Amino acid sequence: MSSSDPASTTRFPHWRLLKSRPDRDSYDYLARSTLAGGFAGGLAKTCIAPLERVKILFQTHNKEYAKYSGAGLVYTLRDIAKKDGIRGLFRGHSLTLARAIPHAAVGFTIYEAISAVFMPTRDTQTSSRRLVTGAVTGLSTLPFTYPFELIRVRMAIDTRTSSQTQRVNPWTAMRAIWNEGIVPGRQPSSFLIAFPFFHFYRGFAVSALGTIPYRGGIFLVWETLNAAVRSRLDAQSFDAHRGRIHLVVGAVAGASAQIVTYPLEVIRRVQQASGTLSPTRTIRFGETIVSVWQTRGWRGFYSGLGIGLVKQVPMHSISLASWQAAKVALNID
Repeated sequence: MSSSDPASTTRFPHWRLLKSRPDRDSYDYLARSTLAGGFAGGLAKTCIAPLERVKILFQTHNKEYAKYSGAGLVYTLRDIAKKDGIRGLFRGHSLTLARAIPHAAVGFTIYEAISAVFMPTRDTQTSSRRLVTGAVTGLSTLPFTYPFELIRVRMAIDTRTSSQTQRVNPWTAMRAIWNEGIVPGRQPSSFLIAFPFFHFYRGFAVSALGTIPYRGGIFLVWETLNAAVRSRLDAQSFDAHRGRIHLVVGAVAGASAQIVTYPLEVIRRVQQASGTLSPTRTIRFGETIVSVWQTRGWRGFYSGLGIGLVKQVPMHSISLASWQAAKVALNID
């Protein structure tokens, strides 16, 4: 959501870290845009890291924490902290940042680039184009960051305490995923022998399917609501409340997309975690649906939704608002 208004160069003078305004087609602009996106992604993920771990434990129906699912956020956080200290709340966070920072940096930059081509004027900023632009943005970054996501999930569902030497770390998780399907006495898939890297893409198809409405929906709601607010406020009033507006709009965008696509996210998480229970083969989409249904019925597809909303609302609120704030600071708003 870049502004081409010349007056924008004089707005927020105390926020500007860089005084010069680069041309949109320059490498300087690209570098600043990437930096703004990476900052936003890293900050948002760090703020909600404990909530993310609890959500994954609920989604994968972890036996130790199933009793808390639905109403046990505080109890779960307390239990994790008691067992493994504050560090336990951030288990797998290094992998989260390794994924989130480049994902957000590239994602926001690609979104702006596609928007400049696909929606160059206000007249071309239709709902369908906003949806498609957001979906393409999400799909373009997914193949590069998905392996980090899978490793992080494997670390997050590990509930062994720090005193147990076999606790999962990034390297043991990577090794376990790489060797899935190789079991003594059984003939592993010839395809996975030739291409073991594909083990790191368990659940990728479901992720790609969910990314289209999820990322598309986030940017659709974000742009639509921002445009609606701008049309009702003069420039001075909008700028005066800019931060709060972006926080609220980002929260609504994240919550809307989360509710619509949550069943697909549950299926994705179960498939990502399935390697720990069924290392000899990949559980298919239909099998995953049946497994979730048999475990908890239709409620299983919304297991952890409460914590998901508690997480997504602040995450997207912080991410989108800090992205805009970083753009102001870097003089590319």
